[in-house]
Amino acid sequence: MWHGFCEHLKECGRNGGPFCFALVAVLGMGALGAWGMAVFAAVLVLGIIWVWMAVAEQRQKFEKLGKMPPLSENDLSRARSKLVSRAKH
Repeated sequence: MWHGFCEHLKECGRNGGPFCFALVAVLGMGALGAWGMAVFAAVLVLGIIWVWMAVAEQRQKFEKLGKMPPLSENDLSRARSKLVSRAKH
């Protein structure tokens, strides 16, 4: 059973990590009872606050840049060639 479960998680790629974290959190909450639930809620709230602050910081950095000037024809052609070469790989 566990071998099949681990093989399935390998196929999930990046989504396997958050799933394992959530599984461990739920099992930990169950093992620790009401205290575990309070710890989980506190960690969840801190995580949400951290993500919120990170998004706000990135938004402020973006707004400080202001409107960027248009690219020259040479810059546009270089960017297109890079995009096309990356798409082929």
